[in-house]
Amino acid sequence: MWIKRRMLIGLWLLAFAVLVSGCAGPVQRSLPQESVSLAAPVPQGFAMHQLRPDLGLVMPALPEQWEVRQAASKDMIEHQAEHEEEDARRAGQPITQEEALRRAEQHYADSDDLHIQNTESEAHLLFSVHALASDQREPTADSVERSALTAAYGVTDEGWTKHSEDHRPVDVKGARHAQYFEIEYSKNDERQLFTGVVGYAQPYWFWFYAYDHFHDPADRALLKRILQTFEVRTSH
Repeated sequence: MWIKRRMLIGLWLLAFAVLVSGCAGPVQRSLPQESVSLAAPVPQGFAMHQLRPDLGLVMPALPEQWEVRQAASKDMIEHQAEHEEEDARRAGQPITQEEALRRAEQHYADSDDLHIQNTESEAHLLFSVHALASDQREPTADSVERSALTAAYGVTDEGWTKHSEDHRPVDVKGARHAQYFEIEYSKNDERQLFTGVVGYAQPYWFWFYAYDHFHDPADRALLKRILQTFEVRTSH
């Protein structure tokens, strides 16, 4: 599970690199015609998760076996520390367990990610955001598409076998631009599904990744519904 979760974070970093390289330049701001106020009523059967004072994610209410957390759990920090030690060894600069733990805690302290997980099947979603800097212009639909494709193609970069692929623009309530992707692949003969939506809701880029390795037949329909119906709310 933790390796798979780390893959999601790694793919987010690839997509993040695309947005940074593609959005430098004079600031350009336009009225956020698509924005949805944080104070707007939440539809019945949905729940809002507020990540920042000016940013909320509205998505379907989840069954009880699903856990939603913004703060990292003890297990998440410990497993991240293991990855910190591994990365340091590969770089030829080994670190102590104490330093690895410190880095892991800092990794999560600097993040506003929202982790959504089925504690029984380990299906997992990751919602990440990044606010535009003052010297960055707003992304176009093309730059949002490039970021989504970078995340999707990261699966192939890992050397795994791709079986099917889909990507297309989608409408997300509260977002100016959004792009959906879906890729089914195999790792060690085990079928996997990686889907997500990348978009921009002024002034935030967002990445909503979903991972399903088919341990619970109900997960696929729920993950699909979440990605089809979520909305991003801001105070801008």
